[in-house]
Amino acid sequence: MDRLRTGVVSGLLSSVADVVLGRSCAGCDEPGIALCEECRRALRARPRLRRSVDLGDIEPGLHLPVACSLEYRGAVRQVLYRFKDHRIPHLARPLAPALAASIGFAAEHAGVECTDTTLVVMPTRRSTAKRRGFDPLGSVVAAAIGEQPVADVSTPLVDTRRAGTSKALGVWERQLATAGAFSVRGQVRGPVRGQRRGRGRLPDGPVILVDDIVTTGATAREAAATLIVAGVHVVAVATIAGTP
Repeated sequence: MDRLRTGVVSGLLSSVADVVLGRSCAGCDEPGIALCEECRRALRARPRLRRSVDLGDIEPGLHLPVACSLEYRGAVRQVLYRFKDHRIPHLARPLAPALAASIGFAAEHAGVECTDTTLVVMPTRRSTAKRRGFDPLGSVVAAAIGEQPVADVSTPLVDTRRAGTSKALGVWERQLATAGAFSVRGQVRGPVRGQRRGRGRLPDGPVILVDDIVTTGATAREAAATLIVAGVHVVAVATIAGTP
């Protein structure tokens, strides 16, 4: 009963704060609430294979499955934009189930167990991270692995590109822009368990590359190729959302 009363009081205080502070839904701008029920429904995970990443030039016949759980349009696109560029960290929690579902779906199609798999998180450019003041993808990953346990989380990739944007680029332009975009932080191989998110170590065993959005797949391809050339066993890519 005490827990119920606490939950009711907490909910009422949150609702009052939404109105007093002038909050609006991150997905549709409905006033008085941080995320309305309709936009929460839009974030409901529906995992699917978005496309495959062709890495035949690295290893003959190699195609990595790419899983996503949300369509990158409408409310989903707006929530992700607000989350990252308007710096609203609490949106990591409602986005986490979609990433967790994508990780599980990707692992299933790659024929591996999540509990044996390490997640490699796509890096953020230093300039972007400094501007945002927090790590959006990292915060979603941290919440997602609470729902979908994995062997470990690693961050061996470094984004070496200069400041700029690729949002307006086409498929071929993105491939050119991402060529040589990543480097590997450390060449030491071994288990990352016990390390601080695997920094400086390349994971053993199967790896799923994790990103927030997949559009053309050019960025995921370049990151996966960098890892594979370094000797990492990448088996799939998992994202929160993908373009239709």
